[in-house]
Amino acid sequence: MATLSDDAIRKVFVELQAKYIQSQQQVATVKAQIQAKQRERKMAELTRRELDSLDPNTKTYKPVGKMFIQSPLSDMKKQYVDSIAATDETIKQLEKTQKYWERSVSDAEGNLKDILQGPRTM
Repeated sequence: MATLSDDAIRKVFVELQAKYIQSQQQVATVKAQIQAKQRERKMAELTRRELDSLDPNTKTYKPVGKMFIQSPLSDMKKQYVDSIAATDETIKQLEKTQKYWERSVSDAEGNLKDILQGPRTM
């Protein structure tokens, strides 16, 4: 059996450590994105509920840049329903991405433990 040199072990360790750190950073980034999308969804849901409580003849205005344009109530409701659906889909995709990065963190952590605890022979 050949023994791994300290330099080879050190190189592999540094690479795994970098992968571990990068994966942890990606998990944190994705979590922040999920939280932002959840806030966005909550705001859209609250707005949609408020629109549902309005009289059908109420004038509504849609924000466009720095101005507002009158828009039918039904169009406004549909816009928010579509926004909620799109946000839900984005959250699902982000959760899949988060699971991938969490698995990557776990794999890198396991490999680092193997290097630190395992024998130095192959």
